[in-house]
Amino acid sequence: MANRFRNERIEIKLTKEEKEVFEKKMKLANCKTMSHFLRKCVLEKEIYVVDLEPFRNLQWLLSNATNNINQIAKATNTTGIIYKNEIESMNKQIEKLSKEIWQIHSLLLNKSKGNYGD
Repeated sequence: MANRFRNERIEIKLTKEEKEVFEKKMKLANCKTMSHFLRKCVLEKEIYVVDLEPFRNLQWLLSNATNNINQIAKATNTTGIIYKNEIESMNKQIEKLSKEIWQIHSLLLNKSKGNYGD
């Protein structure tokens, strides 16, 4: 065993369900052995760290806008009146959402082109 190139051993424990998923993915990757599959996963695949903060901001903006739309709709259905400042406020929120979505889109587009900004 001293002359073997790969002589470090790693052991993992899985539940029955996890093992089934593992074996399914191993077959999908056309790997005949567990060692080959693990090396392929660890050594050939990129690891991406995703900052979810822009998505949290987007969720907050979206939630805020939908709440305001619901309040405006309820008031309009009750009184039959909609005010110009409510429409302007809604438009500003939609504009913020659009900007946030565009920023996320640009960020993802830059990442997909290999510009990782390290």
